Amino acid sequence: RPWFWLKLPNGFGQVRRTMASAELRRTQSSGMLKKSGELALAGSASQGALTKHSPPPKVPKYLSVHALTRRRKLAASTGNLHGYMAEDYHQINWPLPKMFGKEKYGYSLIDITDPRHLKESASMSKKLVRLQYDQQIIDLEWRKTYKSLLDAEHRRDTLPGNAQPKTKDMHKKEVDDYIKYLGELQEQKDMYEKSITEVYTKCDDIKLALKKESDLEDLRVFMETRTKDSLSADNAFFRTKFNIHASGGRGSGM
Repeated sequence: RPWFWLKLPNGFGQVRRTMASAELRRTQSSGMLKKSGELALAGSASQGALTKHSPPPKVPKYLSVHALTRRRKLAASTGNLHGYMAEDYHQINWPLPKMFGKEKYGYSLIDITDPRHLKESASMSKKLVRLQYDQQIIDLEWRKTYKSLLDAEHRRDTLPGNAQPKTKDMHKKEVDDYIKYLGELQEQKDMYEKSITEVYTKCDDIKLALKKESDLEDLRVFMETRTKDSLSADNAFFRTKFNIHASGGRGSGM
């Protein structure tokens, strides 16, 4: 046997496992009580030790709200409640001319600045950039196709009464083709709108949770201040140890 091998007494392994199990239970139970008002989300493990007062994590500059030189939003009536105009629309004509971006497509930068959700917001902003980039192309193609459909219907409806059946069939087929293609484009438009709505719904959930956290913290501060104001500084209340359990135990009332 190697020189560093030591013969351990019988039962040492069992004692070691027992100690490890007890330590594991203590580790699992610790940290369950958090400061009042802090948001405890299911995904807190993936967020690390970040709090709302932590410095913001690093994200790409084009996805960072803090890197904006101007903060500009559309009116709430447009349905865009969470997006700032991306910095690229102030710097360069990307991804399409500014006339398109100022219409609605450039507002892709999620406005959530809480450090705990900043990376998730950057990920959603990146998704919105891609979705709205493609949506511009689909919308433009939809408008062109719809205009072509109107022209085709006008040509079909203004045919002379003595037009050949072959000509009528040709114009009818042209209208039917445009209608079919327009329906396919509409399905894609709806698909992009649904994906964008899912992003905005996620933003709503995050903001609702943050508002609930803020309201609970305000309530805690209000109640703490009211208690301090109603009692003198030397009151026995401030020297009483806080106990979350009932004095007679859980089964005392039975």
